[in-house]
Amino acid sequence: MVEFQCAVAARDRAEPIFATASQVRRWLLIEVRGAWGRDAVVDSDLARYAPGGWRRRLQDEQIRVIAVRRDLDRTSQDPLQMFYVDADHGRAWRRTVATLRRAVDAAAELPIVGEADPWLPHVHPLVLVCTNGRHDPCCATFGRPLARVLREGAQRDDVWECSHIGGDRFAANIVILPEGLYFGRCDGDSAKRLIADYHDGAILLDNYRGRSVLGFYDQAAEFFVRRELGVTSITGITAIRRLSDVEGRFAVDIDDGGESRTVEVHVARSVAAARTPLTCTGPLGQRLPAYRLVSLDAGK
Repeated sequence: MVEFQCAVAARDRAEPIFATASQVRRWLLIEVRGAWGRDAVVDSDLARYAPGGWRRRLQDEQIRVIAVRRDLDRTSQDPLQMFYVDADHGRAWRRTVATLRRAVDAAAELPIVGEADPWLPHVHPLVLVCTNGRHDPCCATFGRPLARVLREGAQRDDVWECSHIGGDRFAANIVILPEGLYFGRCDGDSAKRLIADYHDGAILLDNYRGRSVLGFYDQAAEFFVRRELGVTSITGITAIRRLSDVEGRFAVDIDDGGESRTVEVHVARSVAAARTPLTCTGPLGQRLPAYRLVSLDAGK
């Protein structure tokens, strides 16, 4: 009997991956070496230093804590890396700490835009590959080989394994920070291409799930505008505004190649029952949202 894999099932049912990015505006990445459990904060070496109220406080401040690592080696004596990312403003900072206890303490000293000390600006992208197999086996099955491939490339120092970031059924998943760009169904070839495109200032739409600072409807509107009008520049869409109280109607501002314009887009959402579980160990009977383009008026 073949073991069920949610990522294979999602691919087999041709489930679209766009408009599926988790909504995260601020990120706190902490290097946690060694193994992680299902919840990489509670079920890792970080747990002994991080009381329950610590993460709740960060969640209240809309900060998502993510564990990162280079590999499973606990023996390294190098300082631990931390990164704080404000995806709204596309900015990142970093600092090193000696211990995980100090990492927890450092979360009380996070920078704000314009004030960073003792954090330093981080100008390189952070390429996160979800490998949290205890959360969902597909993340390990597809994510770990991908992380190894990328760690052999020219941008190896930008690549980190990371804990759960959402969308297990789209493994292997990549997030590129500081912009919060989600990509799914990545293999070695597509991952190398999307990273190369990123460095050229472009988004590979074939694997694009969305931007973490946008809601799902907004992500769908962004995707359809990009697809229909060929807007691949990361900065090509400058604003997405809801036009009315009716869900799904947006004005999208475009500045692509020096030409600025506004288009109106209408997106519809439907929900259908999934024939298979949405995660490897999830229940049956869950429902899937889907988005379709109703209209796009490029005449504005």
